[in-house]
Amino acid sequence: MTHDTRLSDQQYTLVSILWRLGSGSARQVHSALGDSAPAYTTVATLLTRLEKKGVLSSEMVGRERVFHPLVAEKDVRRSMLGSLVGTLFGGDPKALLAHMVREGDIDQDELDNVRTMLDRHDTTVPNGHKPGDET
Repeated sequence: MTHDTRLSDQQYTLVSILWRLGSGSARQVHSALGDSAPAYTTVATLLTRLEKKGVLSSEMVGRERVFHPLVAEKDVRRSMLGSLVGTLFGGDPKALLAHMVREGDIDQDELDNVRTMLDRHDTTVPNGHKPGDET
């Protein structure tokens, strides 16, 4: 994905259903929302707006319009998280992690998992040196 894809909570929920289903009509998406679903017409309008935004495409299948996601979930997450970090933490992801640790939003097991991921992460740059090496 080359463009910014920020979605509201409601939009993200609808697109998440389509990621799970692969594709679906407004009726199928509305049904998947269950008891918490807004009116069917609201779902249909939101899906149409997401299509205009370039997040979804659609085609007529019989008498129903079927929507397909055009963006990958990981790309939307990256865009939305980047926006959050930019807005709340001045673009510094370390500040987000520090906030989570300070506020207790991350427990010791999760912190150990993060350490393990960081240890496994290859930080070697193309010239063979690690960032911060003075050679």
